[in-house]
Amino acid sequence: MTELERRYRWLLRAYPRAYQQYRADEMLETLLATADDERQRPHLREAAALVVGGLRARTGVDRLGSRSALGYSALRLSALSLLVYGMTLWAGGPISFLVTTLSDGPYKPDTWWFMLIVIPTVLAIALFATAWGSYRLAFAATILTVAAQLWSANWFTQSLWSVYSLQSAIAPKFWPALLASLALLPLLRAHRTPVTKPWAWPVLGALAVVALTPSPINGWSDAPLMSLYAFAALAVIAAPIDARMPIVASVLLLAPALAQATYQLYFKQAGWELDISITTILILTAVMVITLAAGTIAGRRQARM
Repeated sequence: MTELERRYRWLLRAYPRAYQQYRADEMLETLLATADDERQRPHLREAAALVVGGLRARTGVDRLGSRSALGYSALRLSALSLLVYGMTLWAGGPISFLVTTLSDGPYKPDTWWFMLIVIPTVLAIALFATAWGSYRLAFAATILTVAAQLWSANWFTQSLWSVYSLQSAIAPKFWPALLASLALLPLLRAHRTPVTKPWAWPVLGALAVVALTPSPINGWSDAPLMSLYAFAALAVIAAPIDARMPIVASVLLLAPALAQATYQLYFKQAGWELDISITTILILTAVMVITLAAGTIAGRRQARM
């Protein structure tokens, strides 16, 4: 085995094992046939193309086949990511309740039981249903979550909508379920495809709750927004590999962006002066535009492949 062949074989490990079994020898033969006899290592551009192609094959984006399939897949990933994000925002109540119960003994949370138990539970059902491809159940669960959030905000008026609904929309945790329902809506009519590794998303959700939810587990830190910025930066970098990631990042950033916009609208309607910086809104808008543009450009290129 020559040094060039050994290096090519090492680069081909970027592809999934099943892909290597069926295509590695053919690809290696083509690469060696087109290479110069005196060359000892692949060109940098050629090596980068092999690694990117292998990682793209691992994400499954190369099997989507069309722009519509890419769009539906991006919607599914967006819905899953929004539900995971929503769970991180709503899990603080149950964790705090559990810690208080264990330390101070049980107490009656009155109407708070709705926010502590019902909303996180329905969100979890929506996440499991979306992960397994049961989009009708997932859509119903997200709509039920939105209704539960509105009812919990207006519980003393016994209605699903009042002026307090706008106040509840100030919080970012109001928006993930609503945005997830909008992402799931087109999937109700899409052709259902087999779902691979559906258990991965509930596991990811549990890990995200532990890592991002303010709790004694992580020192009562509050870092969901910074985590979204970090994910957006990684998504832009990974756009050549998977165009869906920047789209998912831009959709996730809609939750805090809409919360900020509602905050401005609520206090303006109340007639109060707002002496706050618009830096957060500008940063959110800029990051959303960059990630969405990266996803759109990469999506068009990958749809043509």
